[in-house]
Amino acid sequence: MDNFYSPAPIDREIKVSSSAVLMCKINKDSVIEYINHSFSEVSGYEEFEIIGESMDKLRHPDMPKVIYELLKERFENLEPIRLINKVLAKDGRFFWLISDYESKVSETTDVVAHYGHCFAAPSFAIHKVEALYKILYNIEQKSHNTETSKRYLVGFLEERNMTYNQFIEDLSLSRPEFEDTFPSNDFMAGRPQPIAKPAPEMPAPSRAVPNFNNAFPQQQVEKPKKKKSLLKKVFGK
Repeated sequence: MDNFYSPAPIDREIKVSSSAVLMCKINKDSVIEYINHSFSEVSGYEEFEIIGESMDKLRHPDMPKVIYELLKERFENLEPIRLINKVLAKDGRFFWLISDYESKVSETTDVVAHYGHCFAAPSFAIHKVEALYKILYNIEQKSHNTETSKRYLVGFLEERNMTYNQFIEDLSLSRPEFEDTFPSNDFMAGRPQPIAKPAPEMPAPSRAVPNFNNAFPQQQVEKPKKKKSLLKKVFGK
């Protein structure tokens, strides 16, 4: 649609409620066919504004293109994927999501749609993945292609003996004791909030500085026996 409004990004984050579930349905051409009320409310777009638009319209310019490129390749292979992505809202603000995508096919193996279930990304996961995304973004700005950034991503994952899915899974499950949760919720402001229970007494905080590098366990993954394509190196299987 030619009249779609593309906002100028502003450096203000929308804090998504930890209980919110944002859902979307995307067809085989990556065009949005459905969003639920939570997705509409967080993004600021009414349903009629975003339906029929490419999912790329919601990509924040800070996001490296290689991540969405790999997502679309995963769609083509009808394989599930979990990713952490920075989304551009209608007013130019941004919000971070962990998004699980799954493809469904008809009896004749034609793609029916890709379904996304999204929820708030924890702040620790954002801290780790944003550093990686900045490197990938800068590589793309210098090289003007995604092939170079994809090769860096492969090396990054090989060093950790992980696939991209395993890396994101570890981040999404990590909840270090020093991480702040999301106490506020911009898009649900004014709604009744649950009564908070008194916090238990805690020992005096340690003066030790938390080690971000060891905040989540490394998974032991069997090394591949055969050479794999660049996509298979990223996602495994």
